[in-house]
Parts: sequence; C-alpha cells; structure tokens
Amino acid sequence: MAPHRLEYRIILVDRRGFAGSSSLEAMGWPADMHDVAALLDDVGPAHLVGQSYGAVVALLAAGLRPQLVRSLVAIEPPAFEVAQGDPDADATTASLKPVFRRAAEMTADEFVAEWARANGMPRERLTSWTDSFGDQEWTAADASRRERWPGDAPLQFEVLAAASLPKVLVHGAWKAEVTGREGGGRDYAAVCRVIAARIGARLVTFERSTHNPQLQEPQAFNHLLQKLWLHE
Repeated sequence: MAPHRLEYRIILVDRRGFAGSSSLEAMGWPADMHDVAALLDDVGPAHLVGQSYGAVVALLAAGLRPQLVRSLVAIEPPAFEVAQGDPDADATTASLKPVFRRAAEMTADEFVAEWARANGMPRERLTSWTDSFGDQEWTAADASRRERWPGDAPLQFEVLAAASLPKVLVHGAWKAEVTGREGGGRDYAAVCRVIAARIGARLVTFERSTHNPQLQEPQAFNHLLQKLWLHE
C-alpha cells in the first residue's frame, strides 16, 4: 500500500519585532495573542503549533478562539508561574522575572547578558554566542527586551480544558549527554506537566532534545504532527 500523503499549507508567524515583523513594536503576548487570533479568523480552522514564547502565545490564542483550532501543540512554554510551588520553576521565576522588569532600562546587549546570567550561562559561552550575532539577531534581542514577561500570562485553563480538540504539551528530556550538564530543563518540564494536567493534554518528551525538539529531532517531531493531524 502506498503511504498516505499529507499536504498542508504552513503559515509561519513572525511575532511583532521579529524577522519579517521587525518594523512593528514588540510587546509580547498581550499583542501577539490577538494577532494570532485574528489570523485564525482570516484563515479559518487551523492546527496551531508554538515553541517557547510562541507556545505561550499559541495557548493564549487557542483560549480566545478554541472553535477555530483543530489541534494545539505547545513546546516548552515559559509560563513558569503556572507551576508555582515547583522548586525549579520557582527558581527560574526568581531569577528571570526581575530581568524582564528592568529590561526597559537596558540596552539589547545588557539584556542578553542579564538573561544569560539568570539562566546560568557561563561567560565564555555567552561571548561565543553573541559573537555570532548579526543584525537580525540583535534586532530579535532588542524585541525580546521589550516584551512582557511570559511567566504570568493569563492562560484560560477552563476554556482549553473544555475544548474538544487534540492538545499536546512537548518538552525535551535535557539529558546530560546532550546538554553537558545535569538538571537542565526541569523548570520547563514542570510547566508542561501542570498545563497538560489542567487542560487535558497529552504530554510528550523528546529524549534527545532540549528546548527545540522540532529542530533537534525533526523526523520524530514531524511524525508527531502527522499522526496528530491525520487522526484529529
């Protein structure tokens, strides 16, 4: 039997301040959620996939337009305050939230340095990372500086729980052999567990990934999407 062929129209959204939307002022989720909801209004029912800050936006937009979301996949959303009481999520909130509060007083390079320090990034790794930045990366860094802290975004748990659509929370396993250190990613795992439990979502762990399973294990991630979209 020939394999089933799946064809979909893919719309990649550049949030305000980033890439193709760099001319727009970055505000973060308070604006982005309505932009994605408006896009759903325009294109009709769609599968929604978001990663990191974009996963927070996807969850918020799905809460605004549940009837227009055919399936929802959220990859490591940094909504750390939903996991309040978990020691790893609380530690990340304590270190990162003040950086976002002070961000308006910083330059882009100061914000990146403070963000990296709060995430425990060694100075030499930070230097190597920022040395690779071009204009687009610095534009994105400045957009991130101007965004709202994502940790306390008002996810609509009851709306999402009541929505009869397939929902998946994804996180990487952050294994030491991949990251080079122990203990990474436990804050994201805690967030994913809490959200999945509260909205009735499936929880999927990618064993050889950290924060970007869609890039680190692309075949496995695409297989997840294909199965989800085929059997919605």
